[in-house]
Amino acid sequence: MFLSEKERDETIWACRFCMMCHCADRVGQVVRRESYTPRGRGAIIFGLDEGLLDYDEGVADIMYTTLNDRMIQHWCVGNYDHEELVIDTRARIFEKGMAPEEVKSYTRNLRNNPVQGGNPAKILADTGVTLDDESDTLLFCGPAARGSQQATLIAAGKLFNQAGQAFKVLAEEPSSGWALYQLGDFEGAKQLSVLLADKIRQSNVATVVALDADSYRMLMGRTTRFGGDLKGIKILHINAVLAGWLKDDRLSVAQKITDAVTYHDPCVLARYFEDSDSPRYILSQILDNDFREMATSQKQANCCGAGGMLAVHRADVSEDVAVMRIDEARETGASVLVSGCPRCDETFKKAMAAKGIEDIRVSNLVELVAEAIGTE
Repeated sequence: MFLSEKERDETIWACRFCMMCHCADRVGQVVRRESYTPRGRGAIIFGLDEGLLDYDEGVADIMYTTLNDRMIQHWCVGNYDHEELVIDTRARIFEKGMAPEEVKSYTRNLRNNPVQGGNPAKILADTGVTLDDESDTLLFCGPAARGSQQATLIAAGKLFNQAGQAFKVLAEEPSSGWALYQLGDFEGAKQLSVLLADKIRQSNVATVVALDADSYRMLMGRTTRFGGDLKGIKILHINAVLAGWLKDDRLSVAQKITDAVTYHDPCVLARYFEDSDSPRYILSQILDNDFREMATSQKQANCCGAGGMLAVHRADVSEDVAVMRIDEARETGASVLVSGCPRCDETFKKAMAAKGIEDIRVSNLVELVAEAIGTE
């Protein structure tokens, strides 16, 4: 686990006696039961440790109905890592074979089929994007960009070409293992971390640019902690890369975007890596008018609903959380909701389709940049 025993004990003690973060806990706001709040989970974990409670289906449901978006830690006066406490408890549940059936099915499928979604090399080649097998830069796409959000992958490829940056992709790109780590399958996360790290090292690259925010976080630290060797390889997120290209005039804006735009900060980028400047700089360069901030933004930005792999077990709660965030965007009067992660986009689009929301559209920041640059 990623908490020491001392840190774990202190986090349990702090969480079970405090409710200061509850105002920021969207799952608690949706479910409206104390046991599904950080304090409730802390009390339950204490009860499990002391033998006052047994691991059962109810406990598993509560532990897998969480966002793990670091909002709780951000609000915590003691800076306790509630997310890692939950993941540690999930790992214990998983080891006992007591994870919810949909979690077992999901993790088993991902372990057995680590390469899922389309072939990124083919997707890009079919749309006229030039790849360079000799390049020392790798674009890591992530599952959403290889699946339902291929428009983001294609836009990224065209921007690489436009900037004159040679790059390659992994034709058989495996999962980063992020999902398995979040769901408590540490052995599976180790398996995929080593597999991906080996593939990256075999590709002879010096830099990896990640499209997916969660994969970016995994590659920045968890991959190594699960046994993958990425020593000496630079890991970047696409937002920082695009901001750099615009500053260096490697990309020139052909037509500024005139739509009213608001921006959703992915949890990983805003709270774990504290980069809310790159996307705002990009927007300042490509929009014809000021973009519209939501009521919560940057470090305070609420989750899209995908955090903690919530949708695997409780798609209904994930959808409700997504709609709450979409409503924040609609309240700005914007016609376009832009985000910096394909998984956020995918989550928003699913919720909008389910609820019949049509007065705002979702676009990835990469796609919006490509539109402004005129890559078609």
